[in-house]
Amino acid sequence: MTAAIFFAVDGTLLSHTADRETVVERGLDTVLGEADPALVETYLDTLDERRAALDPAAERAGAEAVATAADADCDPDAIVAAVRDSEIEATTVPEAARSALAGLAETDHLGILTNGSRDRQTAKLAAHDLDGFFETVVTAPEAGAAKPDPAIYAYAREQVAADEYVMVGDDYEGDVAAAREADFLPVRYEDDGPSFWRALDALV
Repeated sequence: MTAAIFFAVDGTLLSHTADRETVVERGLDTVLGEADPALVETYLDTLDERRAALDPAAERAGAEAVATAADADCDPDAIVAAVRDSEIEATTVPEAARSALAGLAETDHLGILTNGSRDRQTAKLAAHDLDGFFETVVTAPEAGAAKPDPAIYAYAREQVAADEYVMVGDDYEGDVAAAREADFLPVRYEDDGPSFWRALDALV
C-alpha cells in the first residue's frame, strides 16, 4: 500500500527558538541598523494581510511596506533575504526527525503542506538539509486555499496518487481537524523528542 505523508513545516519539522517579532527585528536590524519597533509591526501586518489573500509574494510586500515607512534607500529584496536568514537561524531540527524521515522516504511519498510561500519554506528546508526527503510541496498560494480549508487537502490529493493520505502537524484546527474532514489520517505533533518520530514510523 502506497502512503503519501504530508508534513507541516513550522512547529513540526522545524522548531523555533525565537518568536516572529524577534526574528523580523533581527532581520530588519541587519539592513536598517537598529530598526524602529513600528517597522516590525508594519512588516508583520502587511505579511499577514497578503498571506490571507494567498499572495505568494507576501514577504516582498512586507519588505516594500517597511522600505516605504522607513523612508530609507534600501532594497526590499535585501530585507526579504535578511528576514529569511534570521528565521533560518532561529530554527532547529530534532535529530530524531531527520532519521525518521530518511526511513519513511524509503517506502512512502513524502510531501510538504503549508500555508507559507514555496520560496520561504523550501529555503528553510534546504538550509537544514531536509529538502531532499520531500517529493511534493503544496502551498496555500498555489492551491488557492489555506489550512484549515479542506480544499488545500483536496489539492494535495490531486498532486499525488496514493492508497492512503497522512497529515502530520502541530496545529489542531489546520493539521488535524481539517485533515480528518478531507479523509486524511491526521497525526498531531506534540513532542519534539525521539518517541514521537519512532511512533510515527511505526504507525505509518
